Amino acid sequence: MAEHAHDHHGERGAAHGGHEQAHGADSHGGHGGHKAHEHDHPPGVPPWLISFGDMMTLFLCFFIVLVTMAPKQDAGLVAAGLGPFVAALENSGNDLPLTGSETLSKVNTYRKRFGLAEITEDQLIGAAEIPASHDVEKLVKEALRPYAEMMQPLVAQFAPGSAELDDNGRRYLALLADTLRPGFRQSLVLEGHADDAGPAHGGDDARLAAARALAVKRYLVDEHGFVPTRVEARSWALQTSPTHNRSRGVDARLIQPDVAASS
Repeated sequence: MAEHAHDHHGERGAAHGGHEQAHGADSHGGHGGHKAHEHDHPPGVPPWLISFGDMMTLFLCFFIVLVTMAPKQDAGLVAAGLGPFVAALENSGNDLPLTGSETLSKVNTYRKRFGLAEITEDQLIGAAEIPASHDVEKLVKEALRPYAEMMQPLVAQFAPGSAELDDNGRRYLALLADTLRPGFRQSLVLEGHADDAGPAHGGDDARLAAARALAVKRYLVDEHGFVPTRVEARSWALQTSPTHNRSRGVDARLIQPDVAASS
């Protein structure tokens, strides 16, 4: 009886061992190799590298377009721009600012690549020449647009050292509101004046003058519906008004671009 039970147990063990061998053979392949899994990449270029290459190509084309559209095709300007950029990248992590020798070295490196002669540190610092005063004046005059203006002096007066509109000032501005209201393409400039700034304004006449101009602007915007972006409040750093009363008030100028002159 004991031998029969032992034989039966041995048969079960043999059957179990055969099942494990079959399972092991299936798991590692018929020749003992590793079974291919779905997450294994096929041979070739990874997909992310293709997208990265496309992005780099787009960046290259973008910078080529920028260089092509530049008004001045100068390789020296490109070298002068690339040099400090590369020097800044290589100097990342340092607390100190870039030294002139590092920047100059990188600039000359790229100048050689563009077939240009090396420059000195003095030439690098003075690369951007300061234009003469008459050139600056000519540039400013060419940038200004012709305009026509209607001057309305002393639209508001203030008590000494004050930037508060009184009742008389409000009534006078109400009468002038329709005349001062900016129309199409017009803007209203309010210029404050002051020569009587007290402790409340730190003794700063320009600060008091600006506060007076802002007081007039707030009244016109809040009470008469002026468009805020078409009303500009300003003050003069130096007062040049010839009259005493005008130096404590606000002047108004209604400005319109001169379409006929600009065309």
